[in-house]
Amino acid sequence: MRTIRELNQEELQDLVECVKDLRKRGLSYSKIAKRILEEKGIKVSKATVLRWCKAQHNPFNKIKPVNLEPSPSLAYVIGVYFGDAGIGVHGNYKYRLRLKVVDKEFAEAFARALREIGANPMIYEESDGRRKRFVTEATSKGLYQLLKRSKEVLFEIARNHPTAFLKGFFDSEGTFNFDSKRRYGYLSASNYDMGVLEFCRELLKDLGIESRITLTKKKGTKVKIWGKEYEYSSDLYEIRIYRKENILKFYQLIGFTILRKQQLLKEYLELP
Repeated sequence: MRTIRELNQEELQDLVECVKDLRKRGLSYSKIAKRILEEKGIKVSKATVLRWCKAQHNPFNKIKPVNLEPSPSLAYVIGVYFGDAGIGVHGNYKYRLRLKVVDKEFAEAFARALREIGANPMIYEESDGRRKRFVTEATSKGLYQLLKRSKEVLFEIARNHPTAFLKGFFDSEGTFNFDSKRRYGYLSASNYDMGVLEFCRELLKDLGIESRITLTKKKGTKVKIWGKEYEYSSDLYEIRIYRKENILKFYQLIGFTILRKQQLLKEYLELP
């Protein structure tokens, strides 16, 4: 059950319209409040229903609209979306953006970026018996509709804030492969969409960071995860950043939000 204080602008707008529609159909204020709770899981008082129907109260006075203008926070959200985050419509017209990760600081950074563009995210924990994961979840019809647009549209937004976008993407998909004995390391990030990696390569090049893209797993390749065998449904590509000077620029200009990954970079760069 949620309260109206937990709704974003789009959800609240839908709720007010639903309340007014039910009133036009002849339902009493108390029956409207009961139906909203039963069907949408949202607690709204009879008095609030009355004020909305009689236009005695503007519920949007304290609601901050989601800002979809180009910004570092929106670019970070888009970067994460091209990585680990997913979107979907889930009952009662709930347009959901969701990220489930192992690292708490990543979940918090994603929530912070969402909050900065006006969304109202929540963070909670889930466990599958093997490990604990942190989930960041927000609902916004406007943000959902933006992320559903072509990747070229999203690329144009991200182009305004390349380091924020790359941070979001590498927080999601990136890793640092470090062999301390050989004193060797390289950055990498995987994705099924070659176009996304080519865009990352372009942004990195503009920042003076050289990278290359390789095919790492062909469609149909079998892999075991947690004892279960799976098969790659598409080709998997990987962007890699070699050479210490390129990794140093990445560390200085982009870096990881995830502390364990950032620490590996730091250890590598401090090697004599």
